[in-house]
Amino acid sequence: MKKIILFVLLLLTFGLQGQNLTEKQLNKLKTYGIPTKKFDYNNEIIQANLKLILLKDKKRKTNLVTGIVFSSLAIATTAFGAKIIDNSKNNEEGLGQAIGSMFIAGGIIELGISVPFYISSHKRKKERDNIIQMYQSSPNH
Repeated sequence: MKKIILFVLLLLTFGLQGQNLTEKQLNKLKTYGIPTKKFDYNNEIIQANLKLILLKDKKRKTNLVTGIVFSSLAIATTAFGAKIIDNSKNNEEGLGQAIGSMFIAGGIIELGISVPFYISSHKRKKERDNIIQMYQSSPNH
């Protein structure tokens, strides 16, 4: 019976430990110019806001990378389509030009898909910066 109680207490302490910010997260917050030593980490609102800063930054980076991938893919697909059209100009059936046009259309669609990711990345950066500015000016939030 004692072993079960000790095991349950051990599990509870692990659950409580996950609510605090790690050293890596605190160092990341320091790079944004947030004085992390001034905060009361027992305050749930402060912890939630600091974690929100880190979450917004992670989403921003993910959206930015996704936008870059789609943009790069759009450029490559469009260039490939233009190359196919250029190589099939002497072809009288027009099959190569049709395939090349489909690749160009696909590249344009991919470029259109990448734009919302860039916009979202910029929006998340603004949201993150607004919260950072609040904690840089007055740490008692």
